[in-house]
Amino acid sequence: MKKIELNVSRVIYGLLGVTLTFDVLLSLSQYTLYENLSSVLLLVAPILIMVYIISTQSGRKSTWKTALLFLMLFLIFVLETGVVIGHGLSPTPLFNVLAVIAYTGLIRIFLEKKWTMELTTLKRWSFGLSGFYLILALIFGFFTVNQIPTEIYSNVRIFLVVLTLSVQLLLLGLSGIVLFNKLRKSIGNFAWGFTVVLLSIFGGILFYVLQADVNAQLVARFLLLVQIVMAIALIMESIYTGLSNYFKPYHKILLYLVSILPLVFLFENKFWGMSYLKEIFEIMISKLTFFAVFFSILTFIYYTIETILLWYAYSTKSYTSDLSHVEIETNYRIIVLIPCMNEELVIKNTVKSLLNTNYENLDIYVIDDASIDNTVQEVEEFQGNKRFHLLQRFQPEAQQGKGEALNWAYKKITDSYIDKGYIFEETLITIIDADSSVATDYFDKVNLVFNSDFELTGLQSKVQVINRNRDTSQDLEFGEIINATQSLRSKTNTVAFGGNGQFCKLSTLYSLHEAPWTTSLVEDFDLSLRLFLSDIYNVRNVQYDDIKIKQTGIYDDTMSLVKQRVRWAQGNIQTFKYIFPIIKSENLEFKQKLELCFTLIKPWLMAIEYVVVIYTGVVLFGTLLLFGLNDAVKSFVIIFALMVFYIFLINVVWAILYNRNSQEKFRWGHVLSDAYYLTKFLIVLSQIYPQATLRYFRSQNTWDKTKRQA
Repeated sequence: MKKIELNVSRVIYGLLGVTLTFDVLLSLSQYTLYENLSSVLLLVAPILIMVYIISTQSGRKSTWKTALLFLMLFLIFVLETGVVIGHGLSPTPLFNVLAVIAYTGLIRIFLEKKWTMELTTLKRWSFGLSGFYLILALIFGFFTVNQIPTEIYSNVRIFLVVLTLSVQLLLLGLSGIVLFNKLRKSIGNFAWGFTVVLLSIFGGILFYVLQADVNAQLVARFLLLVQIVMAIALIMESIYTGLSNYFKPYHKILLYLVSILPLVFLFENKFWGMSYLKEIFEIMISKLTFFAVFFSILTFIYYTIETILLWYAYSTKSYTSDLSHVEIETNYRIIVLIPCMNEELVIKNTVKSLLNTNYENLDIYVIDDASIDNTVQEVEEFQGNKRFHLLQRFQPEAQQGKGEALNWAYKKITDSYIDKGYIFEETLITIIDADSSVATDYFDKVNLVFNSDFELTGLQSKVQVINRNRDTSQDLEFGEIINATQSLRSKTNTVAFGGNGQFCKLSTLYSLHEAPWTTSLVEDFDLSLRLFLSDIYNVRNVQYDDIKIKQTGIYDDTMSLVKQRVRWAQGNIQTFKYIFPIIKSENLEFKQKLELCFTLIKPWLMAIEYVVVIYTGVVLFGTLLLFGLNDAVKSFVIIFALMVFYIFLINVVWAILYNRNSQEKFRWGHVLSDAYYLTKFLIVLSQIYPQATLRYFRSQNTWDKTKRQA
């Protein structure tokens, strides 16, 4: 069956290829070689871009999408039939291109099955047809330029028109079958009556447009309007696909820009003859552009103020050396929780690093969450150490998320500590990732900090990222930018927990009277917010610049990095639900509310700004193709270049601070290199918030664990 479907797909693609090719040639017979080539390129591009889109999509189309597809195909068939047969006007090549696009969507729901044509086959046929179009366009353009008679094409015109409409009718029939099957599942026997009504309405419309006394120009205008709708739909689908999938940034940019080419084709050939549509379009563009500029200015002001505040906070960092006068009255018991799922590459070195510390009052718990690799075997050699403990979870309860694993271990440990009579006020609990390492005096410094202020509730370690190449962007991000953010939060008493190296008093967690961690994708930050909103008196966390924990960065794997950051971004978006409780809280000070609200709003600002940038790029590209490098385009390009330069200068400052704190000799070459990598890094990450937003609204809360790199 699959082979039959594949062969059917190839035959239909072949028919569409022939139809499209001669349709293009017939329609462009009056143009020059250059005009032929440019027009064909504009028409081929949608096919290529849709191949790209379809290769990334998964799942089946919904009923309403199938209905919309059927409606569009019907309008294509009816209007082109009326234009070509009823009124003798020239066929429109964009119609058949859009028919190909419709078919590529159809084939994925062909007979209620998933995509039957392999991606390599799809690419081969699509690119082959595209090459065929271009070759024939060159030949025909040569004929046209040299005024070679083209009567041969008129002799086969009837055959080509019949072929064109037959292929479109075939597509319409396939989509109708798929739609009928979907309707029958949803509304039962009523689907038959609904189908008869639809066919009657569509048949009446077809009969009407074929009448000789019908205004041909009116039909042609409807024809153009459908093309505009479908071209805009293609743009929206392309942008949606780009936002909802993990692509490289330049692939996304190409996807967005190429998708507007059919609309450009319409502008160049027919659009300007419909003045009212032109006016509507111009009004829409002007309004959207005003919003884009206004929002960009607000965002620019926001980030400028934020950067100034971060630079100020950076100069006020805290160090444990300032606590040399503190006497150690309590040796806190420290519980280390290391959640693990398939961590065989890194877990052994992490446990070794923790056991090599000088701190004795330490309990290390490795929480194996039903790993299928050799994680358990890697830590078996530590079983004889009194500070080491292995906790194992098994299916079906296991692998329900990091928060669930932590809560399970927390319950077992607290019950045990109650039985042993340990004092929770003198016990700290910390979460450490499985790919971490610490200095030998790491826990001694933590103990010192909590002895300096017995009312302290928590502490967050400074994170250092181990680099395996010259790209220091991740370490620069954590070591300087995020560190400066925590320093700023120290001023507002809103220091938040990160995923690695967070310390909290066990008594504080126990006072929540609930499981400390939730199913949030950023369970650490979520915990911080719930602590601030709790009835616990004077929640106060700190961060010291010399209490550091090292972890492995993600290098040479952009997609894994993006997936990780999308997960974090989605988790930050999930915490937006706390914004109104924060505003209404009677326990929080105004400065705390202000900082927390700005933090919760920031993901939405970044998502909207990304969409604004996409819109600006699409409008600029379209304007450039239609009108060339005019004054408006030049102004936008200059403004964009200045913004990029501004961002780069900010990153240079961060790079200077980073290199001054480095153990290596300060070199301006390293500064410029680090600024370049940081700028590139931030550009790559610009895509994470719109993707995270889409996942949030689609309730896609599952995530793939980041693959460890040895």
